[in-house]
Amino acid sequence: MAITREELIAWARRHGWALDRWGHLQKTQNGTTYRLKLSRIAARYELKSSAGWVRLRSGYYKNLTITDAGQLTGMTR
Repeated sequence: MAITREELIAWARRHGWALDRWGHLQKTQNGTTYRLKLSRIAARYELKSSAGWVRLRSGYYKNLTITDAGQLTGMTR
């Protein structure tokens, strides 16, 4: 079943993501900063590099789901 933007934000905040000043979700792990950039219809999973933000995966909300184990699925490369 698809999720909404609000459900994705709630899931991310429960898993340690924090909103930045532009309204995107960011998380730093082992010295690397990741971002979930949210638009009206889709989410992008990005990595911060010396050249800027690099998109790793993305997906429309209609394709995203949260498994029983609490994992986000449905993003493609």
